[in-house]
Amino acid sequence: MKNIFILTKAEQRAVIVIVMALLAATIAKRFLEDRSPIPAPTSPSTHAVPTPSPSHAEEDAPGPDENP
Repeated sequence: MKNIFILTKAEQRAVIVIVMALLAATIAKRFLEDRSPIPAPTSPSTHAVPTPSPSHAEEDAPGPDENP
């Protein structure tokens, strides 16, 4: 039990390769999950400003000039 962590050169290389492979897989997974699509560049003049439409409650409610 005294020399449990003594490894040969081949075993050391195997451990390093396994750790590096796990690290690379983790980084790749993290990169692919967090990657967001790049929006297309647009100029501000080409954006149409949406006009607010009245809600259904406003359409059904009588206005101040209308009698119920």
